[in-house]
Amino acid sequence: MSNTASRSSDVSVLHPAIRSKVIAIQKKLHEEKIPFEVFEAFRTPERQAILYDKRPRVTWVGPWGSIHQYGLAVDFVLRIDGEWSWDDSGKNAGLWARMHELALENGMTPLYNKNGELLEKPHIQLIGVSSSDLRKGNYPAGGDEAWAEHLSDLIDNWSGDFAPPKKPKILQEPPPLPLGAVPEMDDSFVHETPEASNASVNDPQFKKLHEFVKRWEGDFVNHPSDPGGATNMGITISTLTEWRGTEVTVDDVKKLSRAEADQIFRTRYYASNRCGEMPERMAMVIYNCSVLSGRKRAITLAQEAFNGLGLLVGGVPLIVDGILGRMTMSALKGTDASLFADAFMDRQEEYLRQLNTFSTFGKGWLNRMGALREFVNTLQKGAGARPARQMTVTENNRDLGTLIDQLATSESSNSREVLQKLLLEQLRSNDRAATEKSISAKLRALFRGSGNEGENSANLLSDAAAIISTGPDGKPPLTPINAALGQVIGRVLNGKKSIIGLIGLSLTTLLPQTALTGDIVSFVSGHQEVFLTLFSVITGWGMFGKMDKAIRLMGLISELKH
Repeated sequence: MSNTASRSSDVSVLHPAIRSKVIAIQKKLHEEKIPFEVFEAFRTPERQAILYDKRPRVTWVGPWGSIHQYGLAVDFVLRIDGEWSWDDSGKNAGLWARMHELALENGMTPLYNKNGELLEKPHIQLIGVSSSDLRKGNYPAGGDEAWAEHLSDLIDNWSGDFAPPKKPKILQEPPPLPLGAVPEMDDSFVHETPEASNASVNDPQFKKLHEFVKRWEGDFVNHPSDPGGATNMGITISTLTEWRGTEVTVDDVKKLSRAEADQIFRTRYYASNRCGEMPERMAMVIYNCSVLSGRKRAITLAQEAFNGLGLLVGGVPLIVDGILGRMTMSALKGTDASLFADAFMDRQEEYLRQLNTFSTFGKGWLNRMGALREFVNTLQKGAGARPARQMTVTENNRDLGTLIDQLATSESSNSREVLQKLLLEQLRSNDRAATEKSISAKLRALFRGSGNEGENSANLLSDAAAIISTGPDGKPPLTPINAALGQVIGRVLNGKKSIIGLIGLSLTTLLPQTALTGDIVSFVSGHQEVFLTLFSVITGWGMFGKMDKAIRLMGLISELKH
């Protein structure tokens, strides 16, 4: 059996590292009325070979040389009046630039060469991956069975000249049959139907958790108080419209098949929130909430539940923004699943009770939550951090070089701002010594840029030097001048000495000249020279402290530059 050479836009089998990112990018593009659609997702090596042989060239690499072959890249193309358009001229230029900005905001990047030149405008891929690593079987963490099965099938069915990569190690092969065993096949044997081979049926965890959701979503309803409108098997008319990419009718919702509904559930709710990477109890509550209240609401409640347990990421709570980023995902995967599930369900019930439709649908929601608690208790408990322990989630250094390269060559001020934010987040989350070693050479090259890039790099160096100079407590160590009276007093007055001194000098000078009377005024007037001297010393101390900090920071910047 050989692989197809047809184009596929199916995002459900992409690597989980980009699956939710692609969905988030497309959703934001639609919200902004920018008509991009996924033109191509997972690409077979056979199709890559055909594209590579075309003249003029449409791709620069052959089979197994494209990130597409590994489910870690997609092509977004304009879809205007039902036709695909690669036009990037005139007003369309801004649309392509915006698509690239959204890609960067979601941890993906357009394709550049070593000189920082954009190669393919439609192509965006996961930041930090390379085809040479992927060819060796060095795949990003977090791959699930849907992705691994698809990639393994491509590898098994490839018969071309280029050597395929190693298979993902996620899948387990069944044991061989006993020697000499001859199975008897009778006439009642039925091959799998296309519906039965759907990925949503073959994913054991999804199938197990989806049984609960199916029981509670029911058949077709069109309740006048339901903001979702016409709904069948839990799929609303707006969800079906977005899924099919065209307007649908109430009748279309009524005729929705079980197979299509399951595929929507798995792709839009289960896979997009990366439930396949989570322990069963955690996956169940997040999946159920994604269906009931929306994907972003589920992540918002997950972040609130995590913070409510008293767990921290790098010493601080998670940012509650409804975005399933790297820090949120790492934090959730390291949390005790049972405790998290209980905290999540408590928080979800609080949220449901404050909705203005609770009087109409509240009884059904609470019944569902009660059944959910019983069902969750039948699932595996999982393991992870408990509230008594503080979590520390760190990022991998491998993306730093890519981010710096892109920042140096970025033409858009918005893109530079996004890239700088991503880079500084990476700097904050990495070990200080490792960070200095891995970025110093690239920062030196970046600082030597010209124009806006050079000015931007100067700001970056200043921020980077400040970040990597922080101590274990996340605060910069006191300079000798600021620590003159010891660490305790120095910390209390750090950053406040100059303002205290200036205010004290002003009051000491002006108070005796006012018409005010009283013991305090008399005391200040009688000891004016003492107070003027004291506050002058404090002001000077503050000014010298600021100079000491500036000298120290400039020294760090100088080290990075040279």
